[in-house]
Amino acid sequence: MGPWRVITIGGQLIRRSAVFFLGLAAMIQLGPAAAMAASMLISLAIYAAAFGLKYAAGFILLLFIHELGHLFASRVVGLATSAPIFLPFIGAVISLKQLPNNAKMEANIAIGGPAMGTLSALICLIFYFWSDSLLMLVLAYTACLLNLFNLIPCDPLDGGRIVAAISPHLWWIGILVIGGLFFYTHNIIMLLIFAVSLLRLWRSEKWDENSTYYRLSLRQRLRVLWWYLGLLTVLGITTLYIAELLH
Repeated sequence: MGPWRVITIGGQLIRRSAVFFLGLAAMIQLGPAAAMAASMLISLAIYAAAFGLKYAAGFILLLFIHELGHLFASRVVGLATSAPIFLPFIGAVISLKQLPNNAKMEANIAIGGPAMGTLSALICLIFYFWSDSLLMLVLAYTACLLNLFNLIPCDPLDGGRIVAAISPHLWWIGILVIGGLFFYTHNIIMLLIFAVSLLRLWRSEKWDENSTYYRLSLRQRLRVLWWYLGLLTVLGITTLYIAELLH
C-alpha cells in the first residue's frame, strides 16, 4: 500500500470519526426520538461507507425491527423502555426504566427481539422468492446470523437473559461459545462480551438459582425453553437453507 493511499484512508477515518463523535455529542442534547433518529443516521452513514447504501439501509431496518421486538415485549409485561439507540458495529440497544420482577419477565423481554428478528428474516426470504433480489437474500441471511448470535446463552446477549429463566448454569455454555468465537475471529467485541459474561457469573448474589429472582415453576421454565429451542431451530434451519441458495 502506497503512502498516498495510507494518507487517504487516514483522512477518511478522521472525517468519519469526527462525524461520529459530533453526532454523539449532539445526541446527548436531544430528546429520545431525536437521539434515536440521529444515532440511526450516523450508523447508516458509517455502514453505507463500508457496505453500500442499500445493504446499510436494510441492515439498520433489521436492527430496528429486532429492538422493536424488545420494546413491544416490555410493554406487554408492563415495563417502560428508552427509545432504541444505534451504535455502529455494535448494533442497537434499549434500556429498561424499571427492573424486571423475576427471570421469567426478563426472559419474555429478551425473547421479543429474536422473535421479531426471525420474522424479519422470513419476510426478507419471501421477498427474495417474489423479486429474485440477491439483496433480499443477503439480508435474510444477515438477519438469521444476527439473531442466532444474539441467542448465544451469555450476558449481555439476549440468549443469556433467556436461559437465565431455564437455568443460570447454561451461562457456562455461552461463555465457552463466545470464548471459542474470540479465539477463532480475534474480534474485540467477542472479547468484551466474554469479559462481561464472566463478570455476570461472579455476581454471586444473582447466581443463586434458589433466590427469589430465579424461583420459577417448572411450567414457566419449560415455556421459556420451548421458545428458546423453537427460535434456535427456525433460525438454524433457515440459515442452512439460505447458505445453500447463496452457493
